[in-house]
Amino acid sequence: MTDNDFAPGRRCRKGRPSMTPEQQALTDELSRRAAQLWAEADGELSIAEAVELAAFQISAKTAQNATEPRSES
Repeated sequence: MTDNDFAPGRRCRKGRPSMTPEQQALTDELSRRAAQLWAEADGELSIAEAVELAAFQISAKTAQNATEPRSES
């Protein structure tokens, strides 16, 4: 691993409340997307900026899905 490689660390949640499965899935998705964005940015984004961008992308996707009309069967 080089100095610029980012890999999410082990989950150390000692002493913290447990997350719901939905919260854990969202956390995992955010971590995965942020790491991918950061790696693809080739030094142009900090990890904090990559996390912020990934969170924005997830929230935009969620908002779009919530506003799409439902097909009635």
